[in-house]
Amino acid sequence: SRSLAWCLAAASATILVAALACSSGRPEMRLAARRGMCSLPGVASRRGREAPTLLPTYLSDARGVETYDAELRPDGVLQLSVAENQMISDWLVPKIRSISATPASPAHGGGAGLFEQGDIFYQQTHGTARCRAAVAAHMERVLCRGSYAIDPDKLIVGAGCNAVLENLLFAIADEGEGVLIPRPYYAAFEFDLKARAALTILPVALRRGSSEAAGYCPTPDALEAAYSAAVRRGITPRALLLSSPNNPLGICYTAEALRDAWAWVESKPNLHVISDEIYAGSVYREGAHGQPGWVSLATVAARLHRSLGPNAHLVWALSKDFALSGLRVGAVYTENEAIRTPMQKLNDLCQVGTPTQAIVARMLSDTLAAEPSLDPSYDEQLEGPAEPVLWCAALEESNKERLRRRYDRLTAVLDGGGIRYLPGGAGLFLWIDLRPMLQYAPGQVPVARQSWDGCVGVAESMLGAAEAEAERALYLRLITEFGLMLTPGASMRAEDPGMFRCVFSAATDDGFEVALDRFAKLGQAAKAC
Repeated sequence: SRSLAWCLAAASATILVAALACSSGRPEMRLAARRGMCSLPGVASRRGREAPTLLPTYLSDARGVETYDAELRPDGVLQLSVAENQMISDWLVPKIRSISATPASPAHGGGAGLFEQGDIFYQQTHGTARCRAAVAAHMERVLCRGSYAIDPDKLIVGAGCNAVLENLLFAIADEGEGVLIPRPYYAAFEFDLKARAALTILPVALRRGSSEAAGYCPTPDALEAAYSAAVRRGITPRALLLSSPNNPLGICYTAEALRDAWAWVESKPNLHVISDEIYAGSVYREGAHGQPGWVSLATVAARLHRSLGPNAHLVWALSKDFALSGLRVGAVYTENEAIRTPMQKLNDLCQVGTPTQAIVARMLSDTLAAEPSLDPSYDEQLEGPAEPVLWCAALEESNKERLRRRYDRLTAVLDGGGIRYLPGGAGLFLWIDLRPMLQYAPGQVPVARQSWDGCVGVAESMLGAAEAEAERALYLRLITEFGLMLTPGASMRAEDPGMFRCVFSAATDDGFEVALDRFAKLGQAAKAC
């Protein structure tokens, strides 16, 4: 018994040390801790141990640095790697507090607080009727811009975009089957789709080194090459996952690219297309700025005088356009009943709480008639016989203007420093080209790779050792020397080393001013390369 007690005590101590090391700011300690935890017998299942390793390392890096604080840590690192929007809290917090304080209906006793007696019981697993109706109306207005009718009964509301996306693909594909995703892509897709659904990610190589949005749009030839390579390896692709507006590129796919990709999907047996449109309400530069205009896959369907049908699905959430990642609300729209039925049951595992759904329904349906906005220009619209403006529409326009101003100021600084980037106009990002700043160790020769043809899966789509090491060194230099934490392109399966995603909305207003100064210093260093 003493031996057993000693073993348990030793194991507990090892776990505690590993946990403390995981919280350390030193990457080497976190890595050692991860290895130590994975080596303990009986601590977790194989898939449990593997799940954390699927997450991109920049997420743990972001938690481990001393971040900027105007008063406490003015020299701290500016965290510009996680996709959050710090610019519209002045709209959101008062609104949510106001909704939450709404008296309950007299039928349920009245009193303060947005809570009805019926809210304490089970609800429809795919979302309350009121919430689904509000989300459907919003998606029809923002995603489809009135071109396509979204039926609330074909919506499933769940706990975030990743949850509903995982459930959708769980219902579409079996273990080991593949999901095609054009490169570069949102890094956590690999966790979302593999950790439990056990799907195979199939990165699709596009055109390398392009400086225009069109060069990053998927083409039938690129899709066919990735599809054929997977089939030759015995992997059956079941879905094409498109992100438009694109994360990390900050661009929209053209209507022609969406149409051609969809047509290609329909030429294959039992293949689906999923359009992740989570940033549709954050498109702030379009045709007048030389960028592709926003077009939903549903709008493409409308222009073709057809429905989305059984093999095309839309995904959206409140975490980006509304900066409400903490509320955990996402939605899938599918017209395929055979997929929708199991998804409704799977949603038992990620259902959104009733009070949160009530808040969401109000946020998406309230007008400004009952309360003044934060922008006087919208209050002026309410004078006279004009129709009331939706509160969420006013928020959307204000957010777009703020995003546009930040984009313009940041790109002006980058232009002054001679730093290249992909011109964008959607989402929260700028795709920055720091390839000239890469430095290779003596004796290391970067591989002059001309083609990714024939590569299958994530492992084969990673950068070579020399390229990965050079990008990692630059990533750490950006943190330690310039106080800038950006998202490294390797984590998003970029085809070239030295590409970085900057989430320019992730800083507070004062933090953004500091970021501009630091990017100016980075530009000076880049000119010396």
